[in-house]
Amino acid sequence: MDLTPVFGVALLLLMAYVFFYLPVGRIRQLLVVVIILIISYALLITVAEMPTFGAEDVPARNYVAERYIEGTVRETGAVNAITAVIMDYRAFDTLGEVTVLFVAIAAALATLRAH
Repeated sequence: MDLTPVFGVALLLLMAYVFFYLPVGRIRQLLVVVIILIISYALLITVAEMPTFGAEDVPARNYVAERYIEGTVRETGAVNAITAVIMDYRAFDTLGEVTVLFVAIAAALATLRAH
């Protein structure tokens, strides 16, 4: 079982406690330094575990990319492979991304108009 989400939630709760409930002082400064060290350690471990650039056995090199490249014209009828991937294979994902962008822009405009 992967405990990464548990540690992430615990770190977020600790950060919320430190920033909202602890008074400014030495303990708060110490906890902020500890939180920064934990985040730095997690980032360094993540970078150290990354596969080397161009390696053959990376997760990104699998059958999906080959299938997209070889079957684009036959399966979608689109001549451009990038258009086929965005508009046909991943249409719902693209629709979700556009919806999120629209909502973010609408919220930003509503907030700017309110002030």
